[in-house]
Amino acid sequence: MAFGSLFAGLIGYLISASKARGFEEIINNARERVHYLEYFKVVPPMILFEKDHLTETFYKEAVLAYILGPPNSSIITALRVLEKGLRLRLNDEKSNLAQLIDEVKELRELKDLAHGLRILRNQIVHRDKESDDRDALEVLRHVSEVLNHLYPFDEVIHTITCSICKNKYEHSIKAEEAYLCNIIKTKCKKCRRSNVIIIGKELGIPKTL
Repeated sequence: MAFGSLFAGLIGYLISASKARGFEEIINNARERVHYLEYFKVVPPMILFEKDHLTETFYKEAVLAYILGPPNSSIITALRVLEKGLRLRLNDEKSNLAQLIDEVKELRELKDLAHGLRILRNQIVHRDKESDDRDALEVLRHVSEVLNHLYPFDEVIHTITCSICKNKYEHSIKAEEAYLCNIIKTKCKKCRRSNVIIIGKELGIPKTL
């Protein structure tokens, strides 16, 4: 299932839930968290998703947990993505997360950051530490940063089906523009109709250049 299905389903949920009495606060909080994702320009680790599809599933769960409000769940799941990314990089299924972080030479200045994320996860799991939305957002941001450092990409190609003439065409998206909730306007090469890409809603696993 493509990453975009998370947001497609989420938007449907928010629309239907907003009509239900008593859900206003939940909906408003979710919208605010989506706004922060856009503001802080969180770029999903696309290359890792291509190499290990399970990391995409975990990442989607971490984002959804952040938006809907269980921050501890978001943090723990995001760190699973980091751990799997490191294991894949090292081809190491035995070492613990701390050892994996120390073994990855490419991390360099990001090692302290990665260890900080690990410590936060351990405090939640083993010491019943409570986290908040800000913690969950920071973890998503920095897990994405670390993994994009290990699995970099310059741009992605997204295939679009025109909403009017149904013509399929490709649009190149630079890595710095491929952040969650970013709205990118494109134009059909056949009928010149404008079509919109919302990163995270419609972006699946794109081809990488």
